[in-house]
Amino acid sequence: MRAPIGEGRDRLLDALFDEFGESGPSPNLSMRQVAERLGVHHTLLTYHFGSRPALLGAVLSEARRRDNVVIAATDESLGFEALFRAIWHFYSDDAHGDRIRAFFHLVGLSVYAPDAFQEFVDGLDDLAGMLEAAARRDGVATADAKQHSLLAISCLRGLLLQRLLTPDADVDAAAERFIATLATTG
Repeated sequence: MRAPIGEGRDRLLDALFDEFGESGPSPNLSMRQVAERLGVHHTLLTYHFGSRPALLGAVLSEARRRDNVVIAATDESLGFEALFRAIWHFYSDDAHGDRIRAFFHLVGLSVYAPDAFQEFVDGLDDLAGMLEAAARRDGVATADAKQHSLLAISCLRGLLLQRLLTPDADVDAAAERFIATLATTG
């Protein structure tokens, strides 16, 4: 008896994480090369993920889901500033560099074909939602909390992109300066 489709996809995602880590396969590898490394036929990957970019999107979406569990577990009562700091420290860790590169690669592809990366695009607001909830815990009105979280996530992504493009820039100092402004705008 065959496993339900979702279970097969989940097993493939686990195998992708085991083989390639949280960043997924290199964009230079074909579906056939990825399948060969996993010990499966490439049509199985195509069946479950559709395309090479969609496979990367699924891996990064799952990695982001796992990250959010880790970040949320730091302390569910964190305020906005402390949660943003935790998110920044998590993603600015050099250990996540390859995944951050893969994230921006996929963001670029998503701009041109959002429907092809719907799972990835749908999950982009997860951290903003966590920050919005933290802002509301801090007593910020709902409409303002949404704006604070959008601004913070935009800044976070911009700082991470800046860090990739100009590694010599003092991005960490800029992040700390932004975090300090969060304390005064809450």
